[in-house]
Amino acid sequence: MVKWLNRALDEVVSVITSSRDYRICIELQEKMKKNQNLMDLIDKLKDTQKRYVKSNYDKSIKDELDLLEERLQQIPIYVSYMAHLEKVNDMLSYVEDDLNQYFYQLLNS
Repeated sequence: MVKWLNRALDEVVSVITSSRDYRICIELQEKMKKNQNLMDLIDKLKDTQKRYVKSNYDKSIKDELDLLEERLQQIPIYVSYMAHLEKVNDMLSYVEDDLNQYFYQLLNS
């Protein structure tokens, strides 16, 4: 049973990692890492997101966050990366939902 489960999970991982969207995500991620200005902007966005949450959702920090997000949305490689990442995350979510449903039925029947 454990071997079968491991093989099945390996197959799921293989399907996801061999998907076009996943491969493009990895390729774009590598390209983005080479652009220091982009990486600095992403780091600034992450820091601002943390400050925003810690500030109990201060309006002025939200405005700053919105401006950073707007700047990122003007960078084609970032927009493309996020679109492909969303598709990969959808695949992962679908697998997670199916696994949750499988185990729920298994344990509650």
